[in-house]
Amino acid sequence: MHDTRFPILGTFILVLILAIGGATIATLSDGNLIAIGTVLLIAFAKARFVILDFMELRHGQRGMALSLLAWCAMLLLVALARPLLVSYLA
Repeated sequence: MHDTRFPILGTFILVLILAIGGATIATLSDGNLIAIGTVLLIAFAKARFVILDFMELRHGQRGMALSLLAWCAMLLLVALARPLLVSYLA
């Protein structure tokens, strides 16, 4: 069911569910690398929805959408590098 009055309501609800799931996993992870990776993947999924739907880049300005997604991916890789280095050096 698609409501024309609130076109991005479904995306908003999905991003909200992903945020709650990510916070729950982060709380229960106890520093586990798999949980950290899962939280970062959830963060990338949320960023993708925000970039494509809320910023309305899904059907236009493909270069801008790709560059923003690449920036998010780079930041997430840098964020993942820290726990990987800590676990490797410990």
